[in-house]
Amino acid sequence: MQSVVVNELFYILRLHRLSVRYALIGLLTVGLQSFISAQTIPPGCAPGCVLITIKRLPKGTIPPPQPQGLPTPSFSPQNGVVPYGNKVNVTAASLPTGAIVEYSTNNGQSWITGNQTTSILNSTDILARTRLNQQVSPTIRGNFKPSFQRMMVIGNSIMAHGPAPEVGWNLFNGMAASAPEKDFVHLLEAHLKTLNPEAKTELQTGGDFERSFGTDGYTINQFNKPVQEFQPDLIIVRIGENIDDGQVNGSRDLEANFSQLLDRLASLNPSQPVKIICTTTVWDRPNTDAIIRKVTNAKGYPLVDLRSMVGQSQYFASEYKDPNVAAHPNDAGMKRIADLIIEKLQ
Repeated sequence: MQSVVVNELFYILRLHRLSVRYALIGLLTVGLQSFISAQTIPPGCAPGCVLITIKRLPKGTIPPPQPQGLPTPSFSPQNGVVPYGNKVNVTAASLPTGAIVEYSTNNGQSWITGNQTTSILNSTDILARTRLNQQVSPTIRGNFKPSFQRMMVIGNSIMAHGPAPEVGWNLFNGMAASAPEKDFVHLLEAHLKTLNPEAKTELQTGGDFERSFGTDGYTINQFNKPVQEFQPDLIIVRIGENIDDGQVNGSRDLEANFSQLLDRLASLNPSQPVKIICTTTVWDRPNTDAIIRKVTNAKGYPLVDLRSMVGQSQYFASEYKDPNVAAHPNDAGMKRIADLIIEKLQ
């Protein structure tokens, strides 16, 4: 009796497997018929046939490769600080034939073809990509800011003044600053060294120009040798307080002489790019300031306008009894000058 039950059980299981198998075959048949019926039947083809197209290629012909993604370029250096006037390299490995590298300095509004950017003269965002006809690679972005190797400051006693005990001044730095590191020159130097620890500074007096420009005994040749020897890539022209504001026009002609001074400074080292920054005065010199503004703007140089300091007691060293020393910027005034110049370095 037990064997009969077992045999019946095996029989039922076999039937079950067969039913599952036939069900799968049925589903596949229905699916194939649905696919075939959905196809467009070409003329001359019997119902249910499938059209296969064969393209014959000439003997020896290699089918063109399928389009691949273009390589993304890279910057060298990748990002950050670049010596003033230097360029950034843009390269891409394994460029397909006909592909180019291009970059943009105006956020993609226009693109320039080349493996080297224009000179870095200010803080600049640069985009780069590769392109083959209308196909482009992913775009990369880098920010580059210039660093300076050698700064020359042309100035007066606000720049530096030796000890003068007779007027209560005993230091050798920008007059009225409480310590060397508090005057505008040292503040500028400290800023430059955050970008280039090897940055150097040289000071040149502009007092002779202030007092003697436009006279027979004066020549701007005094700047030739120091500029040619030091080869600055940054020149700060920080003069004007000692100019007689009533003598800027007429035969002395400050406009012509100041223009000649800037042209000379820019031309002394033709192979060395140089950034020239000019400032107005911190004293009440409206005629002088107007000419400095006019000439500087006409040449396209950065101008630091210090008119916001004129007559503002919080910026001057009133603690000194001697009025000439007291007329000089205190620590707050020196910092104000440095901060405004640093803005033009960006």
